[in-house]
Amino acid sequence: MKSASELSIEDPGLDSIEAQQRKQYMVDLFVTQAKNYDLHDDIYGLYAHRLWVLSLLRVVKSFMQGRSSARMLDLACGTGFVTFNVARKHSNIDIDGFDISPDMIAVARERYEKGFKERDFNFWVGDSEIAYAENKYDIVTTSFAFRNFANKNLATENVFKALKPGGVFIIQDLTKPERQPLKGLYLFYMKRILPVITRMLGTEKTAAAWLYKSIQMMPRNAELKALLESKGFGGVYYKSMTMGIACLVVGYKPQEQAAR
Repeated sequence: MKSASELSIEDPGLDSIEAQQRKQYMVDLFVTQAKNYDLHDDIYGLYAHRLWVLSLLRVVKSFMQGRSSARMLDLACGTGFVTFNVARKHSNIDIDGFDISPDMIAVARERYEKGFKERDFNFWVGDSEIAYAENKYDIVTTSFAFRNFANKNLATENVFKALKPGGVFIIQDLTKPERQPLKGLYLFYMKRILPVITRMLGTEKTAAAWLYKSIQMMPRNAELKALLESKGFGGVYYKSMTMGIACLVVGYKPQEQAAR
């Protein structure tokens, strides 16, 4: 078993060139891609994210047992895929969402106006690595975005601050299988087949290469668990989905916080 130091994840720093370049790339990437983002996900992801989100919804459902209401933050919410999936299941959850991409937020707001205008939802452009709330949310989710954060320690610290005691943090993201032969087959698809599909769809030219790179850089499930625990989360567990292609990581802010 690896030690805590071997499982640690290092941040380049909020003001680092790496962080600034990655954030700018995320903004630029979705200028042309935002309106077709979910359709393209359906095509080259074979609808898998629509299956995976059911695991997240089960965690939310379990958390809401015995609660009359809750406030949720959909961190790096994109087009609002998770926001609106939760909203359809839970009329008693008010939801905020923010994303670093103005174009993704524009799509989320448009969907809100069309189908959820009567609900207490808010969407804004924001950065997960800059503190945004304290003891405000019962639930924080981030779906298929955590691997894109340059400063994962900082983002996790901000989630911990933003959650109320007893609140839950749910990470859902792509990763890579850790065993052969599936690992090799999956990475072959991501590196060789996916770029062909994205060219046919007219997706932004660098999107496939970035997806492959970001999956390669994504920490392993055990490293994510150790990260959450190092920031004060308890009851942390993880689950591999579709033989390791995706993961679900869940942690809870303790009701009673020990002095740190």
